[in-house]
Amino acid sequence: MKANTSALMRKGYTAGVLSGMTWGLDTVLIGVAMAMAPFVENPILLVGGTFICSMLHDVFAALWMLIIMGLKGRLKEFWPAFKSKDGLYCALGALFGGPLAMTFYMLAIAKGGAALTATVTACYPLLGSAMAMVILKEKVRLRGWLGLMICILGIIYIGYTPASDTNVNIIGGIMLAAIAAIGWATEGVVCGYGMKAGNVDPQMALLIRELTSGIVYILIVAPLMVGGYDNMITGTTAVFSDTVCWMTLLFTALIGMLSFFCWYTAIDLIGAAKALCLNVTYSFWAVVFTFIFVGSALSVNIIVGSILVVTGVAVATLVSRKKKQ
Repeated sequence: MKANTSALMRKGYTAGVLSGMTWGLDTVLIGVAMAMAPFVENPILLVGGTFICSMLHDVFAALWMLIIMGLKGRLKEFWPAFKSKDGLYCALGALFGGPLAMTFYMLAIAKGGAALTATVTACYPLLGSAMAMVILKEKVRLRGWLGLMICILGIIYIGYTPASDTNVNIIGGIMLAAIAAIGWATEGVVCGYGMKAGNVDPQMALLIRELTSGIVYILIVAPLMVGGYDNMITGTTAVFSDTVCWMTLLFTALIGMLSFFCWYTAIDLIGAAKALCLNVTYSFWAVVFTFIFVGSALSVNIIVGSILVVTGVAVATLVSRKKKQ
């Protein structure tokens, strides 16, 4: 945690809020893209569309970062940063949070259902905060834990609906979802460790993250989950055959990239524990943007859960401090 002035603290908190807001928008836009023709008509995408979509999302995000860092003249810094000890920690965090967590998240939905998966994975900030205390030596006060618990209860209240499908494998779903939660929590902490010394800044850490995740998706995850490279190429070609679809994914990746940049900035300035707490508000923002752009009705669960999320974040982060005379 590097914020040692009130201005840097405000910047860190603002970045954390924006990370949740933009990831909520990213979530809604991905849903819009996956409702388009290629994902509902192509046989391969009907089965493995989520993995192709995740792959393209991270590959596009990597392209955005390459463009931005290229315009800043910083691409020459990439390889020295990547092969450094701090850069390798950022790459390791990318593997935990990208391919590993997302793959197990999708498998958990298939095994245990979306409601159960959302409920279990909502606990990842608790895991991340605990890991940050041990690994990064961050201090999390009782008020922070209380706020985080309120926030998570709100998220569960928003998304949970009892599953009526008797074929749902509850134990298997919980185990897979738990691995996804551990992956996301680990990403925040490990990347925070990689940026701790100051040798790798949030922008370079994000470039390492997106390139690592995108390459692993192309070489391993997507082919494995859709039945081979031929199916991956066929599915990807189907997406690119629809201009509106791939352009939507390209724009969505830009939003996702901005979200990760804000998240990494927040981790760097205010620490992984607080950054995780602010980032998890994406579920609230997803509801807001769905209401605005899709027109979904606001149920009692959504309203009450959203109030709990905002209250929890306020309790966890708006901690009063006595000024020294």
